Amino acid sequence: MPGAMLDRLWLAFSGLIDGLCDPKRRRRVALALICAYAVAWTLYGVISKSSQDINADMAEQVIWARNLALGYPKHPPFLTYVVKLWFLIFPLTDWAFTLLAAATVSAGIYLAFELCGIWLDGEKRAATPFLLAVIPFYNFLGLKFDHNSALIPLWVLTMLAFMRSLETRGVRWAVTTGLAAAAAMLTKYWSGFLLAAMAITALLDRRRNDYLRSDAPWLTAFILLLALQPHLAWLVHEYFPPLTYVTQERMANSASDFANSLFEFVGGTIGYASVALGLALVLIQPSIRAVRDSWFASEPTRRAATLLFWTPLLLPVIVAFVLRINLISIWNSPSLSLLPVMMLASPLVVVSRTTLVRLAAIVTVITLTAVVISPLVALTILETGIENDAAYTRLAAAAIQREWRQTTDAPLRLVAGPFTLADSAAFYLTDRPSTFADFGNIKYSSFSRNLSPWVNKTRIAREGIAIICQAADDLCLKEMDQLTAAGPSGRRSEVTLTRHWLGLEGSARRFVIATVPPAS
Repeated sequence: MPGAMLDRLWLAFSGLIDGLCDPKRRRRVALALICAYAVAWTLYGVISKSSQDINADMAEQVIWARNLALGYPKHPPFLTYVVKLWFLIFPLTDWAFTLLAAATVSAGIYLAFELCGIWLDGEKRAATPFLLAVIPFYNFLGLKFDHNSALIPLWVLTMLAFMRSLETRGVRWAVTTGLAAAAAMLTKYWSGFLLAAMAITALLDRRRNDYLRSDAPWLTAFILLLALQPHLAWLVHEYFPPLTYVTQERMANSASDFANSLFEFVGGTIGYASVALGLALVLIQPSIRAVRDSWFASEPTRRAATLLFWTPLLLPVIVAFVLRINLISIWNSPSLSLLPVMMLASPLVVVSRTTLVRLAAIVTVITLTAVVISPLVALTILETGIENDAAYTRLAAAAIQREWRQTTDAPLRLVAGPFTLADSAAFYLTDRPSTFADFGNIKYSSFSRNLSPWVNKTRIAREGIAIICQAADDLCLKEMDQLTAAGPSGRRSEVTLTRHWLGLEGSARRFVIATVPPAS
């Protein structure tokens, strides 16, 4: 019986591989495979995160979407618009956010299947989704929907459109390249490294003369600049808030501090890619000559892939060295989509059908195992706790709501507190308030337009505010005292919150909540 079951599974995986290798069916089969992948990781995310609440960075996008603008304190606005549109369609719930995150990284894998197809075919192209599916950017880390994970499909789409534009010089691909590049830049300025890679690739490509003489590159540049213009005007008008934030948060304090960040940037990126690299090494067993020919190809047909892969990985190191900015490896989330090309494109690398079936089976087992153990992950989080008060924010929201309703009948429009606590709690509040960001953070002064441009003393006096702090957070409590002393008399109470999950109980934590009602 076990032998017969294994035979059936082998036939099933063989059929899947046949479909991915068939030019007539591969797109349809790849789309079905990626949809199944998205469902699996959505299920994992919903279950594994059921003992905690929304991530603060994700909640922050919702808060920004309640204050639509041409730019925000930390980043450009495109991702905020995506979140706004998504929650006009879906309910404002944790599972809907997890679905968006899983769909985003899954779309990145499907687009990478198309992009890698420029240099790979047959079994090598069919290996692309499986090799990417074991990189944490495309699953565990990608379930946190933020500016890094959102860049994954945007970068792939931009590179795909650029390569088609370079080849055809047609209007459709030129416009698509400009729009995709603009979306990437308006998601995170890190995308400037992708634009640099594309420029270098175009200048060093054998088709550069025909390309530069055509309308394609200039149309792309025009579309890009046109789409960026409103945000650029906002940047100048507001004195570059995201750049101010970077200098406050990411500047290296010393040479050793920068060296440590560089080590993490390089080592972490290699670590994230290590499972894919290990599977290719063990299953395909390329020769040393094949590896050398794969990773630094200079022949014309593969030069573009080499430049598009290496430039966004190496150029940030040079820029960070000059500016003394600390790097973190998670910023490379969108930079590994061409990893299958780097590993497999050399003609010296041979991928057999049997090898590919084994790879597909291994990746499927890894994915299904993650889904199976997701309740254990949730239990572990409940027992060991999680950073940023993420086990308490839904409960904190309910407590804030009770205190506010006992203070005033007015709707709750503003919530203050440490960023991670206030933003996550505000996500669950029914009045959908804005937040006073980084309240109690010693790095920032009160009413800093850098972090809370929609908050000022006049608005607080007009609408009132609710404030929440950990009972042990003396800095937050001190600022709470200052803010409550300046407004009408409200309420102040201490609550003890305990997370429950499937009848089990987590550790308790104390919070202080204060309310300042609107001025009469």
